Amino acid sequence: MQGISPKPATPLYPDVPWWAVLVTALVFSIVGVLAGVLAAKSNVGMPGSSGLSGASILVDTISYMPHILLLFGVLADMFTLDGVWSIPSLIGLLSIFANYVFQYFWKGIDELISTGKGIAARAAAGEAVAPTPAVPSSGTATRVGGSMSSLFSGYTGCNVQGFDSFATPFAPQTLVVTATVFAYYCYDLVRNRGWMNSIGAILAFITAYIGQAGVIMIQNPDGCDGGTNGAGAVRALFEGLLFGGLGFGIVQTYAPTRLPSSTISPFPRKTASDLSPGPDGKMYDADGYPYVVLPNGQAFPDVSDAKSRAAFGQLAGSATGTTVTLGSNCAATKATCPG
Repeated sequence: MQGISPKPATPLYPDVPWWAVLVTALVFSIVGVLAGVLAAKSNVGMPGSSGLSGASILVDTISYMPHILLLFGVLADMFTLDGVWSIPSLIGLLSIFANYVFQYFWKGIDELISTGKGIAARAAAGEAVAPTPAVPSSGTATRVGGSMSSLFSGYTGCNVQGFDSFATPFAPQTLVVTATVFAYYCYDLVRNRGWMNSIGAILAFITAYIGQAGVIMIQNPDGCDGGTNGAGAVRALFEGLLFGGLGFGIVQTYAPTRLPSSTISPFPRKTASDLSPGPDGKMYDADGYPYVVLPNGQAFPDVSDAKSRAAFGQLAGSATGTTVTLGSNCAATKATCPG
């Protein structure tokens, strides 16, 4: 058997430097945002308009991003059978109802601020300070759309189709769903794969959120459901980070193998062209790690003997080098491995 010796982990994709990925993602992010803003400003191809163009496809995709995210996980699990992708979609769906309940929190904050301003104004005028009566809120949001028949006619992008009855004037449903699902993925990647492997997802999150918020603001200059655009976008982002973080925390604690990062191999991706035969007839990469090549060309680590298992184990668990992988490269202790 060709000799192999455990060594610090090397980048999973050494042919693509990290700065190239960062620059590419940044350029596409800037171009995507600018294209979305220009298309929305020119009112070309807005949802419900006639005609089909590149701008209309872009704006429609941004407007229906939450619907795409909710369906993505279900479809992905149908084909991959991983059982991990439906969870963030489910959390995104639950965020619609959580957003509806959260309106009472925002009402309390608004009333507290209003009361404080009233007291400050009275004190400045030298008047007797008396509690400012809170303005009662009906709690009923203006319905937009309301049925699938309006899917391509007059859709404002504020609410997820079919859930308009759960709309609130504080945070658009669609922005909450987008922030929740993306936050879940980003939390997982940052926590379990490190910042360098999370840059692409974070930039995609920022691009999608800014683009969607921009389209909503242009289509609804007076705000969604009686609310204000800027404050609504900030509130939706806060809620999404909160809901996505809570969902990630629960899954990370009770079912970490159901996280999307669990489907990412900790070993370098190889193909048959990256390997060469050794004197023992096995296939090895340039670093001397043995692989098994399937008839379709896929290559998997060969862990058929103790030596290769030890080498691949250190490769996956090493915390040195430029790649943050799964382990800490330290022996297990009671403090780190309870039970």
